[in-house]
Amino acid sequence: MEQTIQVELTDVAKYYGMRRLFEHISINLKSGEHLAVTGPNGSGKSTLLKIIAGLVRPSAGTVQLWANSNRKIGQSDRSRFIGLISPEIVFYSSLTAYENIRLMTRAAGMNVPPEDIKSCLQTIGLLDRFHDLVANYSTGMHQRLKFALLLALQPPLWLLDEPSSNLDAAGKQLIADLIQQALASQTAIIMATNEAEEANYAQKKISLA
Repeated sequence: MEQTIQVELTDVAKYYGMRRLFEHISINLKSGEHLAVTGPNGSGKSTLLKIIAGLVRPSAGTVQLWANSNRKIGQSDRSRFIGLISPEIVFYSSLTAYENIRLMTRAAGMNVPPEDIKSCLQTIGLLDRFHDLVANYSTGMHQRLKFALLLALQPPLWLLDEPSSNLDAAGKQLIADLIQQALASQTAIIMATNEAEEANYAQKKISLA
């Protein structure tokens, strides 16, 4: 059975000392839906995604995730349901693309067959470089590799922080296609972006002004 997910944020706020980053953020997102989070640099887009992922605590409000409509996902289990694309994600430069994905999927408790890993690398256009050390990858290739890992993990919720960062036109189109395919397969997507074209893909939008 396909895993479905629902994300509920109620009056979420984040403060750093006396500085208000954002407040009164309420979101309800279900499988197959796409939310774009926009706002100027420093408005808290990345922080909001980290709060949803369970990496940062909100100053106020609640974040709840539900699997298959009725099972609440606890904090300790949240990482099994979420795939995060972020500038802060780094790969082991002394390993190949294939070795990185194999290692990270195993760390997540998954045993992804080698042919499936290669299929993910083929999808994002890196199959001919899968034996190359990641140290020799460009920044755009690193970004593509993050999506290969996401495809291998197959989480029901994607959190995408500036997903087209460092990509050329062909790479940006590839990511747009992957997002549409994921939505068609009932993946829920929350994307932080300042790209107007990316934001236009989403059915729902919030702005952290």
